[in-house]
Amino acid sequence: MNGGFFDNFEYYYLVKKAFKNCEVKYRCITDHPKIDVLTLLQDKYEGIEPKVWRDIEVIPHIFRKFYRDPVLMDLIICATNSAIYWFLEHGNIQAAKAYIGLGDWRDIHPKQNKYYQKSLILCDERIFNYPDHVNWKSYRKKILFDKYKNKEYGERYDNLLNLSLVERRFSREYIKEVMYTYPGTWVGYTGRKNQRYYDWFNESENATLVIPPVDDFMSLFYRFVYLPYKDGWDATPRLMPECIFYGKKLSYYNDGRDIRSGGYYRYQDTMNDYKGLWLKEDDEIISHIESML
Repeated sequence: MNGGFFDNFEYYYLVKKAFKNCEVKYRCITDHPKIDVLTLLQDKYEGIEPKVWRDIEVIPHIFRKFYRDPVLMDLIICATNSAIYWFLEHGNIQAAKAYIGLGDWRDIHPKQNKYYQKSLILCDERIFNYPDHVNWKSYRKKILFDKYKNKEYGERYDNLLNLSLVERRFSREYIKEVMYTYPGTWVGYTGRKNQRYYDWFNESENATLVIPPVDDFMSLFYRFVYLPYKDGWDATPRLMPECIFYGKKLSYYNDGRDIRSGGYYRYQDTMNDYKGLWLKEDDEIISHIESML
């Protein structure tokens, strides 16, 4: 599960709390059974009402026709707008009168305005510059820290590198420079598609490559070293503020390039306005939703 899974659950929870007289559901599209989804969420959050868990719908990928069925809803909210982009790109339409997406990608699918009578993108204006025909407003994506379990984690390694994205691979020389900058042991977190590319990581006596699933992910490391992406796009990395919440160290690796990406601004917000990243019940997104209904 990536960060978008938790983003969408948290905004589902917020909307369900705010609109008690409406039918609010969280539709999770995954090949995992619902019990696995609930176990993962309940391990992270506490104080969640039973009805919130009951109204989670888990739908496997094979039911592609389901997305095209004309099940008319008043509003769809997607905390990761790139997911709707993917659905529309593959001919799957989520039928609704209105749509709100939290921008996490530089492009907006042209079909969004076509299929929804009302469409609104909420995004960080420091990162995104959408064309005039896109209806968008400034917004900072936040995290439901009030419902996080207060856990204490140890650390098996000194430093963590997130090497998970296939589209954004870092060279061996670049990684070596990073490892030289920070002392101690290293763990590289990546996926199976990247395992062969980063196999050399295990050649260093002070480094280990880890492939998910991982038990107690936050116990892997003492410090998270964030690497800026060369293409400049990383809209709202959750791990940065989560490090502060769990008492981990956070570093932004400055390689000399002026990359004002989502990661750059998320780091600045985390270090300078951490409490401003907490998702509260009176969040401004509620008024945006009311204007769309």
